[in-house]
Amino acid sequence: MQLLYYFYEETSYITIGSWISIGNLSIPFGLALDSLAMSVMIPVGIVTLCVLLYAVTYMSHDPNRNRFLIILSVFAIFMSILVLSDNYLMLFIGWEFVGVISYLLISFWSTRIAAMKAALSAVLLNRMGDTFLVVALGLLINYYSAVDYETIILLSPYMNTLLLNILSLLFLLAATAKSAQLGLHGWLLQAMEGPTPVSALLHAATMVCAGVYLLVRSYIILEYSPTLLLGIAWLGGLTTLVSGLIALVTNDIKRVIALSTMSQLSIMVLAIGISSYDLAIYHLYCHAFFKALLFMGAGSVIHSMISETQDMRKYGGLISYLPFSYTAILIASLSLMAIPGLTGYYSKDIIIESLYGTYTLSGYILYYIAVGSATLTSMYSLRVIYLTFLNNPQSNKNSYNYIHENIGMIIPMLILVIYSIFIGWYRDDVISHFSLTLPVNNNFIEVEYTLPYYIKLMPLVLGLSLSILLVAVYEFSYKLNKSAVHSYFSNRIYYDQLLNNVVIRKALTLGGIMNTNIDQGLLKVLGPTGVSRAITYINVLFILNILYLFL
Repeated sequence: MQLLYYFYEETSYITIGSWISIGNLSIPFGLALDSLAMSVMIPVGIVTLCVLLYAVTYMSHDPNRNRFLIILSVFAIFMSILVLSDNYLMLFIGWEFVGVISYLLISFWSTRIAAMKAALSAVLLNRMGDTFLVVALGLLINYYSAVDYETIILLSPYMNTLLLNILSLLFLLAATAKSAQLGLHGWLLQAMEGPTPVSALLHAATMVCAGVYLLVRSYIILEYSPTLLLGIAWLGGLTTLVSGLIALVTNDIKRVIALSTMSQLSIMVLAIGISSYDLAIYHLYCHAFFKALLFMGAGSVIHSMISETQDMRKYGGLISYLPFSYTAILIASLSLMAIPGLTGYYSKDIIIESLYGTYTLSGYILYYIAVGSATLTSMYSLRVIYLTFLNNPQSNKNSYNYIHENIGMIIPMLILVIYSIFIGWYRDDVISHFSLTLPVNNNFIEVEYTLPYYIKLMPLVLGLSLSILLVAVYEFSYKLNKSAVHSYFSNRIYYDQLLNNVVIRKALTLGGIMNTNIDQGLLKVLGPTGVSRAITYINVLFILNILYLFL
């Protein structure tokens, strides 16, 4: 008989000093390491180390390599502050700085217009989410007179339901921007203009997970806002489906992987929506390793092509030239597809099954949406492998003369290959470890003992059968008929056009009108220009009056 044991580890606090102390409001400048923070710090630390090793080789010919490595290291510091903070204000400092550093990293090759536009898009859309987080901070200070997690956990059950719903909504909007959920997701695809180590670190493993981490940290507020939880679940469901459909018709290798990141983050959001916070963090933990590995494998392919193209249609037949990169991408893709025995299976399938295990109408519908998304994940993952490695060579002969593996990139990828295979095997220890600081619902018991076998096997069977069918179609009977549906998804559901025409142009027009009439008009008349002119005229009138009296 196996003996179950739980060990309680007390949270470690480091208070560096007092930030603000006014009346009953006290905000410390402090860090706290609890099991939730530790669970996120492990992938952050390991992936950062691997990416830095990878970047040394990847950026070896860049004249600004040292600056790049310094910025990456500074990013790691602020990501650690975000995760290890003991209050929302410290979290916000880390949150803001990782946004600023993402701007510096995406626009690292600053002579490229596309890179500068992408960085600006990222920083502006993230600012939008940050605005909501600032409002939430203000509400916490006003109504709770505290921003530290413990006080908020203790007080939340006694607070007004409307306040808790508003706070939940604000946190959700902040997380939507940072974790690229539908509505504020436009920046993530454009961010692929940055160097590949940036994509591997920021847009796969760490920064984009900050939104999920914020929601899990705020679990007590979400638990008392059940309507918002339902909204969170549906947002996750729609995002995971839409991102899968867009990825299926995208040809840029890094954008496909970025859409896959968006899809997996949505599955974490789905888990939060059914109150399975431990499963959300567990998927975050496992996903970081194989997604960083996918980006590194893609970077290896891009780096070895003399044209450095990212278009998969120009690759083909690289399995003979890049055997290790092929193996790495294959293992990471199989893990992402949730093949039993690999890391992704243990964290992803339990969330999909838990949706059905809630036994609610939304749970059933979202289960089928998630199964559809998992099927699409298998299809576009196999599409990447087929077009890059197994297809007939599509590029010119000269390009293939230069393709080679790089030992400096292989070593960090090898570390992540091991994690992508084995880390899921220790799920019991990991889940029990951070269940101590999170509420544990009993969905997984229902899932384990009451679900019929075909519900458990559906994602695997559909994913494998349809992805094999896709390869067969590519191999034997492929011809592209561009339909309206294909056009709709290849244009990314026209989201960028809608954002530009409906929101940004109108906002800029309004800004121009306000600038003309208020900044340059009313405020100048009532402000410095008007006052200085009034003083001048008063002086002139005064002199004229004196002259009139004397003459």
